[in-house]
Amino acid sequence: MTSSSQIADGTVAVIGCGVVGCFTAYRLAAMGVPVTLIDQEGPGSGATGNSAGNVQPASGDDDSYKIALGAESLALWRKHLPHINEASGIDYRDQDVQYLYAATDEIEEREVHRILVDVTAAGLRAEWVDGYAARKLEPRLSESITGGMLHHDCIQMDPKLLMAALSKAAEAEGVSLHGKTKAEGLVVAGGRIKGVKLQGGATLECSSVVLSTGAWTLKAMSDWLSYDLAVEPYGLQKLHLGLGTAAPLNCAIRWNGVNIVCRKDGLIHAGSRFDPDGFDSRPSSGSKRWLLEQVAKILPGFVPTGVENIAAFAASTPGRMPTIGALPGIDGIYLAVPSTDGFLMAAVLAEMTANLMVNGRKHQLMDRSPLTTAKHR
Repeated sequence: MTSSSQIADGTVAVIGCGVVGCFTAYRLAAMGVPVTLIDQEGPGSGATGNSAGNVQPASGDDDSYKIALGAESLALWRKHLPHINEASGIDYRDQDVQYLYAATDEIEEREVHRILVDVTAAGLRAEWVDGYAARKLEPRLSESITGGMLHHDCIQMDPKLLMAALSKAAEAEGVSLHGKTKAEGLVVAGGRIKGVKLQGGATLECSSVVLSTGAWTLKAMSDWLSYDLAVEPYGLQKLHLGLGTAAPLNCAIRWNGVNIVCRKDGLIHAGSRFDPDGFDSRPSSGSKRWLLEQVAKILPGFVPTGVENIAAFAASTPGRMPTIGALPGIDGIYLAVPSTDGFLMAAVLAEMTANLMVNGRKHQLMDRSPLTTAKHR
């Protein structure tokens, strides 16, 4: 394992300025490590900036382990957000939200009850409510709702503003941010990382590198290092819906795989729908229509005043498990890649990466990471 003295011998390069990469750079710098953060677009320009901005344990089809990991990440978000706010001076419109995991039949009720058991076992605040109580909380909800889990331990924020704040807080800790800079390869010699090749021919010398490249991870690992790894692009379609003069929703709703959450700027984020086109994803009229149908079924009392269709792509991994830890075979290369829940998992992935690199502490998740199956060609 890498020791703190080895890291101190040179710069750590973090490639990828989504929420995981930026958070990792921020935590490494706070631990006294010199960090350069590299991204070809800039902070939060990809999947992060187009996300719902949810820190929502049990955000998908998660098992008990992933829900507990999400609870760990939520606690770390709550720990670090006050300093990010203070260091940046940016209002990223964060809010605590209640999430109703709605059920409309017995099959859905059984699944939501399973989630409730795992959520409460992770120490999170949640309860079962019947359909009457759900509609009393939010009168625009459908009469078809028979009950659901009311999840009280969730945060929502504007993802683009949060990334502006997080990158500014990282720079305040000493991170050197190289936005609009494309990494084109890695320099490896003697079985160890030596540098990052940049567009234009320059090389950034470094003692370690963290690949936080999201959906691009498979391509980077294959083209730069001749490794095969189970990470693929996962296209996502989302909507931003206008409220007009209507009152904000009294709770967020999750139903049929779709999260519907009211932002503090008055927009409702509804998503996501899987788009099989991956890197080629673009706003789809079919996905827009399907998402609007889901909103109308569960919220028939809400009529949006405007609709914006958004396409983005995240990383997809087996079992939605993060790809995290040290790359076997080459010293000094680490990966910190979430699956489709990057915003939720950013804090815990950053913390475990920084602790591994600085203190030599290996989180138990790393034994379950898809990185353990990486193969060199």
